[in-house]
Amino acid sequence: ITEVCLRNALDAELQKWNSNKLKQPGASWLLADPAEPLCSLTKGKRKDATLLAQKSADRRLVNHFLYGQKVKHDDVLAHTTLDMWKDILPSYAVGVDIKKSENKNRLVLWNKAIKNAFPYADDPHGEKTYWRVSHVHYLRNRVSHMDSVLNIDILDITENAFALVESIDPVLGNWLMSISTVNTVYR
Repeated sequence: ITEVCLRNALDAELQKWNSNKLKQPGASWLLADPAEPLCSLTKGKRKDATLLAQKSADRRLVNHFLYGQKVKHDDVLAHTTLDMWKDILPSYAVGVDIKKSENKNRLVLWNKAIKNAFPYADDPHGEKTYWRVSHVHYLRNRVSHMDSVLNIDILDITENAFALVESIDPVLGNWLMSISTVNTVYR
């Protein structure tokens, strides 16, 4: 749920930013090369998501409501990875050179578009958001690859997920906390 909330919030802001930057209302940043620096930061991952969306579309059954239709923005969006979303955020990882052009581009994108996806965050440079997404990404990959989570602070990372969603929409964050069974299972 956290990944979907993050994806949808970032996509909405990137759609607005890209449309304005290209002066093309409604221009999909996933279906055609977007403006820089978004283009260079996402190129390979956009291509992968588009190929997966096309494979999925090609497998639609004749009675599927989207059978025979071209792949749309939302089809590609559904095939993006949490890794892509993490990689467009300004990186504050240990040892990262904040002055490298790739990270400068992430900061530009943060300031021009991405930070707007987190209206309830006190995070002017994206550092809190980067760490929250990084921690959630780490746990998500461990769980989905069935790796051990015995030495991972599950409760802390869960709190990161809740805080991330709350920074997007507090009502959604409260709802997510109310349905979560992590604390119960952990106990």
